[in-house]
Amino acid sequence: MGGVILATVALIIANVFVPVKYLSSYFVARSRADANLLRVTFVDVGFGDCAIIELPDGKNMLIDGGDGGYAHNLKVLSALNGRDVETIDYLVCSSVNAEHCGGLSEVVKYKKVKTIYMPFCNNRYVTDAFKRFYDETAKCGAQIVYSEYNEGVKAEKYFFTFLSPSVKEFADGEYAQLNVKPSKSARNNSSAVLWLEYGDTAILFASDVETKILNSITDAYGLIGDDYPVKLERCKIVQLVGHGSSFSECAAFYDALSPETAVISVGENGNGCPSVQAMSDVVNSVGTELYRTDERGNIVIEITATGYAVK
Repeated sequence: MGGVILATVALIIANVFVPVKYLSSYFVARSRADANLLRVTFVDVGFGDCAIIELPDGKNMLIDGGDGGYAHNLKVLSALNGRDVETIDYLVCSSVNAEHCGGLSEVVKYKKVKTIYMPFCNNRYVTDAFKRFYDETAKCGAQIVYSEYNEGVKAEKYFFTFLSPSVKEFADGEYAQLNVKPSKSARNNSSAVLWLEYGDTAILFASDVETKILNSITDAYGLIGDDYPVKLERCKIVQLVGHGSSFSECAAFYDALSPETAVISVGENGNGCPSVQAMSDVVNSVGTELYRTDERGNIVIEITATGYAVK
């Protein structure tokens, strides 16, 4: 514990931007992932999403930051500090919805960020949470990349790519709908569907997209086949879409993936999540290998070149 305190004091002395309100988030035991290991930590942020990914080349990724409530911000920063993350190589804002982007403004404010993947949304006021995040991105100096089909990074040991939304130039695409009339459905369907693959294991994060998008991905894969950016059947781990929302039910999608393990980031909500049908859709594939943040807290998955384990 003494080492943690000394390291924290040194960090605070060196970094005048450590806020008093989040000071306790720095007094945590620190543990970096072993070399050649990809470690995913699904942070328990209630009804919201946040995943910290330590990549096998020493880089890292943050997908979403919870809803922006103080308690959840504290959890996110504590989890980042516990992984010894001061610089975020890839930050993904998967959606303009508050339960995804609400806490990212605080992350961007207090952590160095190199590259930000975000929705192509012309209206920064689409949600209050997105406006706060958008305003911070303008100050942080990070490279801004819009999340769209086939965008991503191919590294020596891993790669990640977006399967949706469509490219922003597509006149009938999800971003066009978002920027013309940002209804709840348009906000949901412009969310990012992100594929991450390392060795024999692929993991899919699909944010808040609805059944329509899941069906379109499934149909496109059936039509394009070998020309699709990924092999859906390589998916071993899936994050349940939309926190298990009834708007995101799609048995055909999970059948195409045939995952072995599912994670659901969910907490108390008034949206009926997770729905019985959404749970049934994924349980048909994963059986008992379904892990919930509202039951287990943070969920950690360690992935090697040949397999993975849920911790």
